[in-house]
Amino acid sequence: MKKKHRVLLVITIIVLIILTIGGKIYLDEKSFNDEMVKVVKSEEAKKVYEKTIKNNDPKAFTADGIIQSYEIDYDTIKHNPMGGIMFNLIINDNKNLYIHVTLDKESDGRLRNSSGGPSSELDDLLNEREATND
Repeated sequence: MKKKHRVLLVITIIVLIILTIGGKIYLDEKSFNDEMVKVVKSEEAKKVYEKTIKNNDPKAFTADGIIQSYEIDYDTIKHNPMGGIMFNLIINDNKNLYIHVTLDKESDGRLRNSSGGPSSELDDLLNEREATND
């Protein structure tokens, strides 16, 4: 009988340790994700997005531009293993039109878009407009 109690106690302790470690990992990951969302929502990041959009469509946000609006796709926010935060900017409320962004910090602490680009559908629209303007 005592042996059964001991085994049960050991199993209970092991389960509690596993649950504690799992809870700590979950909370750390949630905190990290919350910090990434905070950076993505920042005013400094907004300036980076608008510069990136203007690089793709110089007439963006005007009557002549393809890109009229954008929003952050929060479901796509991920940590880049090479550093930075990856996600998509949805263009004109159309999930097929997006710009992939990788936000990264410069050595002086400023944010920049280090890589990414438009979806093939958005790229086609931008190239069509460019071809008709030539």
